Amino acid sequence: MRVSYHAGERFLQRVFKFTDYTKKHVLNAMKLIEKDISHIEYRNANFVLPSFPNYRCIVADNTLVTIIPK
Repeated sequence: MRVSYHAGERFLQRVFKFTDYTKKHVLNAMKLIEKDISHIEYRNANFVLPSFPNYRCIVADNTLVTIIPK
């Protein structure tokens, strides 16, 4: 599953409460998310983010598109 740039931004904003970040921060967040969900098998269009259970991942067309609070 791919992780969108938007999901990386939302991860930084919502999980870590960042207001300012660089492109490098977002790319690193995307890598962290990819690593965290690499073993997930999902059946629905959303699932709980394993390391951050208070957040849900929203998936469309095999791409994680955003992260929202649970």
